[in-house]
Amino acid sequence: MTDLIPLHLNESPYPPLPSVASALQGWINEANRYPEFLPNALRSVVADFVGVGSDRVSMGAGATGLAYQVLQAFCGPGERFLTSTPTFDGYPILADLAGVGVDAVRLRPDGGTDLPAMAAAIGARTRVIVLCSPHNPTGSVIGEDELHRFLQQVGEERIVVLDQAYFEFADSGPDIHRLLRCYPNLLILRTFSKAHGLAALRAGYAIGAASTIERVRHYEVPFGIGSAAGVAVPVALAATDELATRVHAVRTERTRLQAALVDLGIETLPSQANHVFVRTVVPVDLASVLRGGGVAAKVYGGAEGLTGVRITVADRAATDSVVRALSLVREMSA
Repeated sequence: MTDLIPLHLNESPYPPLPSVASALQGWINEANRYPEFLPNALRSVVADFVGVGSDRVSMGAGATGLAYQVLQAFCGPGERFLTSTPTFDGYPILADLAGVGVDAVRLRPDGGTDLPAMAAAIGARTRVIVLCSPHNPTGSVIGEDELHRFLQQVGEERIVVLDQAYFEFADSGPDIHRLLRCYPNLLILRTFSKAHGLAALRAGYAIGAASTIERVRHYEVPFGIGSAAGVAVPVALAATDELATRVHAVRTERTRLQAALVDLGIETLPSQANHVFVRTVVPVDLASVLRGGGVAAKVYGGAEGLTGVRITVADRAATDSVVRALSLVREMSA
C-alpha cells in the first residue's frame, strides 16, 4: 500500500503538533537511555490534565495495550468478553491472547450500539464489556442518558470499558467525572494515537476508580512506555490550542467529505469520529474502486452484520481523491 493514500487505519494525516515535534527533536540524543521503569511521572501529568488523582490512572501502549491489561486483570479461564460487531478488530485478537471467549452483538442498522441487545447478551461468565463511543468503524456515539441506563442495568459485578479513542472529534461527550463517581466498575480508555497524531509512540491511558485501576496497573509492563512518549505526551496535553486547530480541520474535512458523498448519491452514516462509514452490500467492490483511484480503505463484510467501507478523514487532497474515485461509481451506474 506504499503508493496508496492510507485511509484504512484512522491515522492522523498530519505530523505531530509543532510543539511536540520540537520536543521530540530534542529527545533524540537521549534515545540511548531507558525510560521510567514504570510511568509514574507521566501518570501524574495525565492525572492533572484529567483532574483526578494519579491512583486513578493507568498507562499503557495505546488504548490497545490498556485493553489487554484490562482483560488480563479481570478475566479468568473460561470467562467471556462482550463487545459489538463490527468494531475495532484488535479486540478479538486481544481476547484470544488473554484466553478469553468473545461474544459480539451486531450494531443497529444506523451504525449505533444496540445497548438493549448487549444487556440481553450478558451471561453468567461475562466479565468485561466494551462500548466504543465514538464507535469504530461507524463513528456513532452513545448518549449520556443511554450510557447511565446501561451501566445501572449491568450492575457493578462486571467491568465496563468505555473506549474513547476518538472522543476529541465528537461535538460533545459525557461528563466522565459524573460517570466515574457513579460507577466504580467503569474504565475509560483514551489514546494519543488519533487526534494527537502520535500513533508510533504507543501511549494511552485508562481512568477509573482507584480500586479498579490498581488491578489494571498490576499489568503495566516495566519500561513499557518509551521515553519518546514520556517527552511528547506532556507537551501534547499542554498544546490545547494547537490540538483544537488540528481537530477543527478534521471535523471540517469530515463534513466536506460527507457532503461530497451525498452529492454522489452514496449512503453514509452520521459520524463523530475521524472517519466515515459508507454502507454497501458490495464493500470489496467499493474498496477496489477506491484502490483504483489510489486510496486504501477498510472493508467490513461477511458475518459482521453491517457491511461497508470505512474511510479515514484526512486532508483536502485525500478527500478530493476519494471523491474522484467514487464518482466513477455513479458514472458506471448511470
